[in-house]
Amino acid sequence: MPAALLRFCSAFAAAATAAALGCARAEEAAERAAEHAPPRSQCFSTAATREKIEAHRLTDPFACMRAAARELSGEALGARLCRIEELFIYEISVLRPDGRIVKLLFDAATGQPHSGRKAN
Repeated sequence: MPAALLRFCSAFAAAATAAALGCARAEEAAERAAEHAPPRSQCFSTAATREKIEAHRLTDPFACMRAAARELSGEALGARLCRIEELFIYEISVLRPDGRIVKLLFDAATGQPHSGRKAN
């Protein structure tokens, strides 16, 4: 085998080994970051929300919207169904009398307010 080809093969093998080690370390770092990440949430489209409400027998989002509007003496603008880990949550946007939009969270299974309020 010519010397140039031998050097090329050796360099290629070294680069491939380094890349493989880099990928393994990157995967380990990603796994460690995922362990310490906040809970993953997923929000659903209108069609998917209808399916989830029926499949999981979730409460009516309009009841949660009325409760949120009453709580803040405001006007409910909309509701969005999200899933945080295994929990279904309605995120209700309410326009307060002072003009601010506030998001309240409701447990979609029970219809009860969920801890945590998102202010915009």
